[in-house]
Amino acid sequence: MVTEASPIVTDSSHQCLSLAQQVVFNFVPGIVMTLAFVALAWLTKPLGWPPSLALLLAWPVAGIPILVGLMFYYGRQQNGVLSLKGVLLYRERLPWPQYLWLVPVLFIWSAVVSTLFFPLGESLRHNLPFAWPEWLNLSALAQDTAQYLPAILWVVVALSAVLNIAVPILEELYFRSFLLPRFPAAPRWAPFSNTVLFSLYHLWWPWDMAGRIIALLPVVYVVQWKRNVAVSILVHCLLNLTGTIGLAALIMGVSSG
Repeated sequence: MVTEASPIVTDSSHQCLSLAQQVVFNFVPGIVMTLAFVALAWLTKPLGWPPSLALLLAWPVAGIPILVGLMFYYGRQQNGVLSLKGVLLYRERLPWPQYLWLVPVLFIWSAVVSTLFFPLGESLRHNLPFAWPEWLNLSALAQDTAQYLPAILWVVVALSAVLNIAVPILEELYFRSFLLPRFPAAPRWAPFSNTVLFSLYHLWWPWDMAGRIIALLPVVYVVQWKRNVAVSILVHCLLNLTGTIGLAALIMGVSSG
C-alpha cells in the first residue's frame, strides 16, 4: 500500500510505451469518436435532434468499442491471448479516510476551474479561424433548450445519466490505469503529458483544452502519487453527473415555464 509520504517512483514491472505509441493510443480513439459524432450529428440534424444527443449515441457506437478494443489488443500483444491481464495498473488500495478528503477537494477544484474557463472556451469557439457548424455545437441544447421536443430532451438526460457513469469509468481505466503508468517520460512529467494528450483526444470539443488541463492535472498527479485510479474515476463521474443534474434542472425549468 502506498502511504501519503510515498515518493513517486517508476514501476519496472510493466513495459513502457514509446512516445509515438502513446500518441497513437491517445489519438486513435479521439479520431474514431469524432468521426462517429460528426456522422451521427449529420444524420440526425434533419430530425431536429441536438448535437449532444449525437455525441451520446457515438459512445456506444464507436467510443466505448474502440477504448475497450485497444486495451484488449494490447493485452493480446502482451499475453498472447485476448486478456486484460497486466494491462490495468494503479489499483493500489487506499484507506477510506483518504477518499473522503481527496475526492471532494479534487472535485471542487475541477468543477470551479471548468466553470471559470467555460466562457473562455466559448469565446475561442466563436473566434475559430474557420466556421464551426452549428449542427456540431454541443452548447446548442443549453443555449436554446426550448427549440427541442421535451421527449428528445429527456432522452438526452436519460442517456447522459447512464453514460456519465460508464464513460468516465472507461476513460479513466484507459488513460490513467493503462496509459499513464506506461508513459516513457520522467515520472514527474508523466501526469502532465498524459493530461495534455487526454485533452487533445477531445477533438470534438477542442476549445476547452486549457480549462480541461488545469482542471484535471491535480487529479492525474494524485492518481500517480497514490497509484490509485479509483480517485480519478470518482472525481470524473461526479463532474459528469453534475452536468446531467444541471441539464435536468434546466429542462424542468423550461417545461414548467
